[in-house]
Amino acid sequence: MTKVILTVNELVAYTGWKKSYIYKKTSDGTLQYSKPLGKTIFFSKVWIDEFLMSNPNTTKAESQAKATKYITLSAKKA
Repeated sequence: MTKVILTVNELVAYTGWKKSYIYKKTSDGTLQYSKPLGKTIFFSKVWIDEFLMSNPNTTKAESQAKATKYITLSAKKA
């Protein structure tokens, strides 16, 4: 069974981040968490996965294709 809810210690193991970094990111509002009983915080693995994949880098080929499309569409409008 795959866990869908993570504790801070499990999040450390999952991401390799330090506890202090996790607490900093929860404190500044960057990292979404749940605190159902007012003490222990929990993280949804779905939230974490979305956060980890939120700023993808494009390959040279993707950037070139995007530039070519932009130039082609711009030339058609002119």
